[in-house]
Amino acid sequence: MAENEESQFQDEEIIGELNEDDPVERAVFIALDEAANKLDEQGDFEPFLIIVQGDEIHIEEQEGDDEEEVIAAARQTVLQMQHVADAYILTYDGFVDLDDGRSDAIIVEFARAGDEEAQVLAWLYYTHDDHLHFQDPLYSLGAYPSLYSLEKTAAELDGVDTAVEAEPDDEAGLE
Repeated sequence: MAENEESQFQDEEIIGELNEDDPVERAVFIALDEAANKLDEQGDFEPFLIIVQGDEIHIEEQEGDDEEEVIAAARQTVLQMQHVADAYILTYDGFVDLDDGRSDAIIVEFARAGDEEAQVLAWLYYTHDDHLHFQDPLYSLGAYPSLYSLEKTAAELDGVDTAVEAEPDDEAGLE
């Protein structure tokens, strides 16, 4: 990022805005807890996708060697479930670039069925003396094209390579 550019990282507290009574937003909390527990126990975790169907959630790990493969696997799952799913939550271990440097983060992308945009949140963490520490609050990375809109784009382009990075501004990414 150039010195004169402002960070697009939105320093705003999110937890107070999420509603645990809403099944989708409750699933965001579940995703964060699941990721934090795996990080604490294993030191890392495979990206995973939560599909929300009414009050039920289904968790599926997403495999891939790089960001494009993970996004492609998640997109395929979302498309297979789009007629019965109310929403998806894609969660992965990544990073965000801040004004004072790069920070590790659990990244959560979520969208409701048919949404053109997904909301992307980051929960920053660091390791000190072999202990994992999470920094409150959650931060918003803004809105990005949802996996639903990525399929719409692919259909409109009919066969054109539609590989899309999850974070087009390179302010966040997979580790």
